[in-house]
Amino acid sequence: MAKSLKSKQTKPEQEGERSSTALPQEGEIIRVLLVEDNPGDAFLIQGMLGVKRSEDAVQYEITHVDKLEDALQTLAKKDFNVVLLDLSLPDSHGLTTLEKVVAQSPVLPIVVFTGLDDETVAMQAVQQGAQDFLVKGQVTPGSLIHAIRYSIERQQNELALKQKTIELERLNKELRKRSLELEAANTELEAFNYTVSHDLRNPLTGIKTGCALLTAYMGDEDPRLQKYLGTIQDYTRHMATLLEGLLQLSNIGRNPIQAQVVNLSSTVQTIARQLLQQEPKRNVKFVIEPQVNVEGDTHLLWVALENLLGNAWKYTGALEHAQIEFGKTTLTHVSRQPLNAAETIAPNQPIYFVKDNGAGFDMSHAERIFLPFQRLTNSEDFSGSGIGLSTVQRIIHCHGGQIWFDAVVNQGATFYWTLAYKQ
Repeated sequence: MAKSLKSKQTKPEQEGERSSTALPQEGEIIRVLLVEDNPGDAFLIQGMLGVKRSEDAVQYEITHVDKLEDALQTLAKKDFNVVLLDLSLPDSHGLTTLEKVVAQSPVLPIVVFTGLDDETVAMQAVQQGAQDFLVKGQVTPGSLIHAIRYSIERQQNELALKQKTIELERLNKELRKRSLELEAANTELEAFNYTVSHDLRNPLTGIKTGCALLTAYMGDEDPRLQKYLGTIQDYTRHMATLLEGLLQLSNIGRNPIQAQVVNLSSTVQTIARQLLQQEPKRNVKFVIEPQVNVEGDTHLLWVALENLLGNAWKYTGALEHAQIEFGKTTLTHVSRQPLNAAETIAPNQPIYFVKDNGAGFDMSHAERIFLPFQRLTNSEDFSGSGIGLSTVQRIIHCHGGQIWFDAVVNQGATFYWTLAYKQ
């Protein structure tokens, strides 16, 4: 039979009222199920909890049973804040006693009593669900009250952690699902982009060829027709440039990086010579830091530098004395840092750059600069497809780096980028 002893006179429990494992506040009641078959030990424990202590303002309502069977039946009928459990009972012995109580009430804090000062048993009890462990004969009122309150608080924390872990697992699962969906969508988009870019080139070539044949056939008979045909050819050339850019953009990342040592300085020198050969009358000074070697894909890095240097060449076209510079630096020496610089860029990590003193652009619209077909300068003044910087960004990302920039209108622009870095 269960016998109830209250440490203080309390109001009768209302019908349907249920206690919880929440840590009681001042003036509240801690409901204790004491499972102890030794009448003397039970009397001492009840007495300790019945002593008025200035530092412990809560009340303890104790229900005492002396058998495991009675304890399990009592737990099925009523909620408690904590169980004080003797491991040696007439109908159960050892850690099996704890296992059965935990199975009955898995979220209820349990403080185990034993007559043995056995650290191994203590550790096993805690591992199997107990919150604390007390040795008979060594228990004081202070240590008992501390164990009760600690076990309730620890159980609260464990339940909160478990709930947060479940929520985190749910969020991770949802994130993985979204990531797979996004990856599939990107794959489909790239495949579509590749197909459109590739398949549209044939009819476009047919249009260009037809215009050329009509121009040759008509001769100079109708100047207006020649003008119209010339306009069509100009648009088809522009369309061909766009398709070629889209095709190049869609191809990046489809194949693994072929990493090897690349001399970027040599690559920049070659591209600079080509640009000067194309427009020999321009007065452009190239400043190239020597022996800038990196590890990456030779072809892709060539494409990235070709686009960056091509932009610098284009946007300095109106200057009598233009300058384009290539080199490397570190984070403390750049004119502008990316938002996540402290987390993603090591202090001594090389940062590469292409800098010019050309037209620049307004940084208030800079978030659009890497989007395909987005241009921050007047397209009538500067030709181009609007795909080049999107291509550069994808190449840098494929190399495990990031790219950002700084610019001032009519003072030039600087593009910075990093590559995968091993400290």
